[in-house]
Amino acid sequence: MASWEFPTDGPIDLEIRLPAGNVTIIAEPTPAATVTLLPQRPGSKRDEESADRARVDFRNGRLFVIAPERPWLRGSAALDLTVLVPSESACTVVTASADIRCTGQLGPLKARTASGDLDVDVINGPVVVSTASGAVRLRDAAGPLRVHSASGEVAAERAGGEATVETASGHVRIENACASVRAKTASGDVRIGAISTGRGEIATVSGDIGVGVPPGVGVYLDLAALSGQVRSELEPSEAGGDADLTLQCRTVTGDVLVSRTAAPPR
Repeated sequence: MASWEFPTDGPIDLEIRLPAGNVTIIAEPTPAATVTLLPQRPGSKRDEESADRARVDFRNGRLFVIAPERPWLRGSAALDLTVLVPSESACTVVTASADIRCTGQLGPLKARTASGDLDVDVINGPVVVSTASGAVRLRDAAGPLRVHSASGEVAAERAGGEATVETASGHVRIENACASVRAKTASGDVRIGAISTGRGEIATVSGDIGVGVPPGVGVYLDLAALSGQVRSELEPSEAGGDADLTLQCRTVTGDVLVSRTAAPPR
């Protein structure tokens, strides 16, 4: 096992490039950034050599953890990486095949992976995620959210800023949308638990759409399904006055349901 510790005086910028394995980022009040790196498979010469050749460098408030890529071998070396950083630190993570887990409160996050899941607690800044095959789970994204996935479920408990989610194959679920949402999937259901302001633009080719609207929110509805049922449980009299929210929902084969829901916590 190799480890490094770097004193810090506040949030830092973290950049990780790891071909395969697991990445754990822990954000908490701390006077130092700590990196721990070890082979995922003890005794594997490939993994041990990759760990030994990894570059870990801290300068001018930027921490780099770069594991070597060896494409001429069958598969990549797999490493387990754990990084402790001060709260509100900004992170960029690039992997080919690695799961990413972030705990605590981070600042902006950029993540790109070909194959791997992303699981995140709290992001107090913009989130940009791109994955070819992997699930994306976010508990609290305070800023703008952009997710592009070729295949995998995308779920967010709270989207504090404008959210854009595009997936070719996979379900999309946002429990509480505090601003406008644009969600598009070729194959998969889209569920917005609660949205009360801005615009909701939701489109699927094959999948159901469900949207919840809190009480007292006026809505302009534009709903359509080529093959499926379209239903709204909202009473026309409830809209009264200018609309707070515009919902445009489109599906080719699937149902659309707009319903009243309990007011979500902000």
